[in-house]
Amino acid sequence: MARPVVIDTDGGVDDAVALWWALTDPALDVVAITVVWGNVSVEIATESVLRVVHAAGRDDVPVAIGAAAPLQPAPDLRPATFIHGDDGLGNAAGPPAPIRAVAEPAVDLLARLARERPGELALVTLGPLTNIGVAVAEHADFAANVGELFVMGGSARRGGNALPNGEANVAHDPIAAQRTVAAQWARPPLLVGLDVTLEATLRDTEFALLAEHRTPAAAFCDAPLRFYRQFGSTFTAPDTPCHDLLAVLAWAMPAILTDAPVLPLAVDTAGGPAWGATVVDFRAPAFAALDGAEQVTPDGFAPWRIGLGVEVARFRATVRALFGDPAG
Repeated sequence: MARPVVIDTDGGVDDAVALWWALTDPALDVVAITVVWGNVSVEIATESVLRVVHAAGRDDVPVAIGAAAPLQPAPDLRPATFIHGDDGLGNAAGPPAPIRAVAEPAVDLLARLARERPGELALVTLGPLTNIGVAVAEHADFAANVGELFVMGGSARRGGNALPNGEANVAHDPIAAQRTVAAQWARPPLLVGLDVTLEATLRDTEFALLAEHRTPAAAFCDAPLRFYRQFGSTFTAPDTPCHDLLAVLAWAMPAILTDAPVLPLAVDTAGGPAWGATVVDFRAPAFAALDGAEQVTPDGFAPWRIGLGVEVARFRATVRALFGDPAG
């Protein structure tokens, strides 16, 4: 049976690649997509997602509109239109999709689906965690009902990209991120952060294949990815990360992450120089090994799997297969 997943996204270019892959893989069942503000406004993000859903031939997948702004206080970050374009698709979106979002708000849809299918659904988040932070606050059973949680966000050792120590998805809404971290999930969630997404990059080889338009995915993603490559490659030039695709693959292909230890995680919400940082207590295993040692991790931390290693060759082969290379 296809594996069920709900994807929460902020409608950018790497989101589009991740969505296309998930929507067209027969082994996966995208039950719903929820949209949040982030790369662009929630209205533009919704239009971007609807275009992807329609172009991928999946008009049957419901798309629900979520949060339009962060929980406060939050950093005042510039929109990421210079990376994702004014339309969230590298200014190459084309006409609107002939489908609309559902009337049910994203948080209500998330809570309902998790309650109807307790323990079954995976949740993969690709944007700021506002929808998830609201869901865990308003629905006491939400976290426990989610089967698995995978978050594209944060950084254990690589520093930040939106702020000195803050990765964009976490830094856009640190309060929601900390609520998500601290919630009582059924099993430790997986953080797919910059430690691995900045390693799993696309090279000239993948972009050359993309330009051949061998598949509908390549034809759709070509112009957006080329726009995204200009500034999305700031920390990896000349290669280009595709952050959100790796998060989806980490759920669908667990072995693609080669190192993901369970460690205490927290988010800095204090508003100082480290605002929006994901703080990982790497001391915890050493102290746990000491017989009779007292717990030294401060309050506010929760056990999460932290992605630290990735099979880059497998990531690139998966992208090449999406773009039409049967050998991957």
